[in-house]
Amino acid sequence: MIINVSKGKLNYSQRNNERDPHNTCNVTSMVMALDYLGFDLPPGPYDQPEDNLHMLMINKKLRPWMHAELSQAVNLWMENTVTTFSTARSIPLIFDQLKDDRPVVLSGIFPGFPKELAKPLGHIVALVGAEWDEGVENPMSIIIDDPYGNTLNNWQGSGNDIVLSWAQFIEWFKDCGSTQTKWGHFFKKPEEV
Repeated sequence: MIINVSKGKLNYSQRNNERDPHNTCNVTSMVMALDYLGFDLPPGPYDQPEDNLHMLMINKKLRPWMHAELSQAVNLWMENTVTTFSTARSIPLIFDQLKDDRPVVLSGIFPGFPKELAKPLGHIVALVGAEWDEGVENPMSIIIDDPYGNTLNNWQGSGNDIVLSWAQFIEWFKDCGSTQTKWGHFFKKPEEV
């Protein structure tokens, strides 16, 4: 079984952001998830919604790299509680979100692949899918949309529908190495707001 909640939808790139393109994987991934769910995104002075969300965060003195504040900013921007964050999302619950057609925004420490980086990269992406063998609880692979580029080609090229192994999911995503829990932003659907 394969699930991909982003199939046929626009993959967002942080590289074309007007505001701080090298450091806005956070707001770009959150906007990507909201768009995939079908939310109407608030207008603002910038053409791209992730730039408008970033501007709100800076104006409200919220730190984009702090996950609780990132969720807080999204809820302020959307004028409703559309997302929550926890550092203790159970792995089965994360994949239940996908089965319910909901992306999950995850945080990780990426070593660089295939060439390892001198210093691993702290990074945020949207988990959009997974592939399971019949009768097996854990997926054999996961699918992410990476706003910086192809995770498996040292971020060269498109970050759309990047397939990572289960081992990479366990090792790279916070809590790195945990087979029980991960950090995750969960989302409501528009009809639930």
